Amino acid sequence: MKSVLPKWAILISVFIFVAGCSSEDTSLHNKSEKTIRTVLKSIVTGPDAEQKKLFKIQATEDPQALTPYLEEKYKSVIAKQYLQEFINSNQGTIFLQTAFMADYQLKATTPIEVKKAKSGGYTFKIDVDYIKNGKTNTATIMGDINTTDDGKVVAINVIDDDGLLEKTLYPQMQTANEKWGK
Repeated sequence: MKSVLPKWAILISVFIFVAGCSSEDTSLHNKSEKTIRTVLKSIVTGPDAEQKKLFKIQATEDPQALTPYLEEKYKSVIAKQYLQEFINSNQGTIFLQTAFMADYQLKATTPIEVKKAKSGGYTFKIDVDYIKNGKTNTATIMGDINTTDDGKVVAINVIDDDGLLEKTLYPQMQTANEKWGK
């Protein structure tokens, strides 16, 4: 009887340890997914009044006008080592700035699909309504996103924007070219 009890105690200890680790993995996975959804929704919803004001200032007075705003907005969800690259490469603003220039509003629709990839990162799919003059169209953006061990974003790779940038910017460029005879 004495030899069976220690074996059971070891087995139960291992089970509790594995269950605890699994719980931590699930908690981190859920935190990462929540962060990913927050970032994705933010980069394709707007521009709001404050963003429009900053876009105007950036275009006419101060090319760095957006930097403090973006640092404050994303510092809690983007990893510190990636934040400047995220800002400098316009990943947080490319869709919103394009929409602003062409007088569109963007809105992320739900649900935002986020799936764990075999590579260890995540894949995402998000439908975005782009609205102008009361007319709404939808584009689907797909890509990959990676997070740190604490759930902050370290890389975003948009694989397909379903032509969103082209659909919102091209008509504006075409109008400008016609206006200036190009």
